[in-house]
Amino acid sequence: MNPGMTEPVTMLQRLRTAGLRPTTARIGVLQVIHTAGSAGIGADEAFHQMLLRGTHVSTSTVYRIIHELQTLGVLLHDRSDRRHTVYRLRPFAPPPSADVRIACRRCERSATLPGAQLRNELELRAAEVGLRPLVADLVLQVDCLGCDGATGHCQPN
Repeated sequence: MNPGMTEPVTMLQRLRTAGLRPTTARIGVLQVIHTAGSAGIGADEAFHQMLLRGTHVSTSTVYRIIHELQTLGVLLHDRSDRRHTVYRLRPFAPPPSADVRIACRRCERSATLPGAQLRNELELRAAEVGLRPLVADLVLQVDCLGCDGATGHCQPN
């Protein structure tokens, strides 16, 4: 392969970079959103497109996956001409450093922390049990202290 050329980013790479296990549902959602292109696609339409492709998932699964991918920075969201929320893929950029991003899974607040020591510890512990982690971008999903579990509203400290 020519070193000056870059290969297209696969859905698997996007999921692994976000620290997610590639499931049929996650790959399907990404493929449907990718197919929609820069115009984007709404969550309900993504659900219908998945059914048309033969991927049987629930509406709630599609919404959960879209929210998860948006929180982790894989997706962008915007308003369509008809004032509906649409989602599209964020341009892929490999992680520039060993930083660790901590993101609230409810309100989407996030913070980036130096992660070299955490990554080294993870690799050491994995090696002790005969594993080799393939960690690209490390994102920890958390519940922030300001989020109200019942309503999902955040009251930042």
